[in-house]
Amino acid sequence: MASPVPFSPQELDDLNPDDLTELIRCFLSFSSNPLENIHRLVNLGRELTGGLCACYQSRSQTEPVKKPGQESLTCIMDDSSRSTCSRRQLDHPGDSPPLNLLRCPACKCQTDGVSQNWVITDDIHGKLSMRHDPLNPVTSEQTRILSLIARAIAIEEDRLYEQERQRLRQQREIVVGQIAQQIRKSLDLQDILHSTVQSLMEFLEADRVIICRINEDGKGEILQEARNAEIPSMIDWVLSDPWLVDQKCHRDYLSGQVLVIEDMQKANLEPGLQQLMDFFKVRARLVMPIILTQDVEAEGGEKDLNAGEPWGLLMVHQCYHPRQWQTDEINLLPQLATQLVIAIQQAQLYEQVQIANRELSELATQDGLTQICNRRRFDAYLDHEWRRLLRSQAPLSLILLDIDWFKQYNDTYGHLAGDQCLQQVAQSLKKSMQRSTDLVARYGGEEFAIILPDTTETGAQFLAEQVRSQIAHMPILDIGSHGNSSISHQVTVSIGVASHVPFPEASPKLLIAAADSALYRAKEQGRNRVCLANAADFAQTD
Repeated sequence: MASPVPFSPQELDDLNPDDLTELIRCFLSFSSNPLENIHRLVNLGRELTGGLCACYQSRSQTEPVKKPGQESLTCIMDDSSRSTCSRRQLDHPGDSPPLNLLRCPACKCQTDGVSQNWVITDDIHGKLSMRHDPLNPVTSEQTRILSLIARAIAIEEDRLYEQERQRLRQQREIVVGQIAQQIRKSLDLQDILHSTVQSLMEFLEADRVIICRINEDGKGEILQEARNAEIPSMIDWVLSDPWLVDQKCHRDYLSGQVLVIEDMQKANLEPGLQQLMDFFKVRARLVMPIILTQDVEAEGGEKDLNAGEPWGLLMVHQCYHPRQWQTDEINLLPQLATQLVIAIQQAQLYEQVQIANRELSELATQDGLTQICNRRRFDAYLDHEWRRLLRSQAPLSLILLDIDWFKQYNDTYGHLAGDQCLQQVAQSLKKSMQRSTDLVARYGGEEFAIILPDTTETGAQFLAEQVRSQIAHMPILDIGSHGNSSISHQVTVSIGVASHVPFPEASPKLLIAAADSALYRAKEQGRNRVCLANAADFAQTD
């Protein structure tokens, strides 16, 4: 770092009193903005040395210069005009050329009659150039003044660079905070991943950011991507080697380190992998593993923080040219990975809760023995369809069926055989349904029900006959082999069918009562048959 006190008393004593006065006046006019102070210093150097033009250029020691025709950080000519270029706005492919090869397009301060002073700090590499009249060359005293000014610029460059680092740290905290806030507000993992890649690309001014899910086979599937429009997308690609590094290095990064590659062409990749990187124009990259740690305890009772396998990778790509990644840029990735782990685990927990809720809902609406809908689900669905079809004025049909002589069957063969019979009948009914809107339920005991929305009486009667025939031919326990002549040698069902267009003055009970009357008539007429509800059956329920 440059010295906080740029000049010694001896150096100031050697100055011309007028020059010293102007130098002190310049220092007293300093503001909290280092860029403005640098401009004042450059202008002072031009005035005190009689320069025709003054130009100061600088860049970070670790940041590539991005175009050969780069403008100066500040450029002052006779009329004290200045450029507004910032070294943070540069964009150039290729390696960094030496700073003294740069040219300022606004003037000739680096060509004819030029004096140069270097401004070097731990972080900044800069050059102060002055162009003078060839007839009035720079004197030794003026050279000393420019040297002092260059050292003062170094102080301001350090202040400026520190401000920029603080700004980056603040921005990093903002990015992490925004993602953490979204995680608290949203359970949608894809939305969180999308926001992460977008925010990271903007913060790093990168060309592409992707989140890659590592599957069980070790291949990488691109889940989310943010990129500049001029570079190809990777969103539909599956990477056979998502790490793109030596396998022995692969294990080293499972501890949560960031894999930093500044130049892919110097990474010694296999020809096939290098070709892939060239195709996607990747020249530099950061790779951060997203590891879902497991609660595994090591010897001694402490948790092993390295336990677990990577869920995926967070990757940043710089295209077209190498990039020397800054510490603040690299440090952002572990913070984001931590937030992503929280989001992933939160999403997984939410999914588990949803599955558990669905299972509980199914248990609440499912008959435990037959695994079809129970009476509770039947009542709710019938009421829902009645109200829906009331609005559309479409027919609603109901089938009620009862296993014939089931009590004697149960008494003869036992409850276990009776339960198996109920299960076989239920599965037969379930297989008979052709539409997702049709519902089969256990109505009670050995009685079953089928709700048929948007179905006429003819359609319901046809289905009822199919059901009766299929059950009569099911391979159920041979009753006749037990010599009980009072029971038929096959399991049969009696069926009642009711169909009606819902109307406001009635309720679903009208349909149930009519179907039940038809079912009772089927039993009276000898069982193993289908009977349709008639007008009298509906009239009885008024």
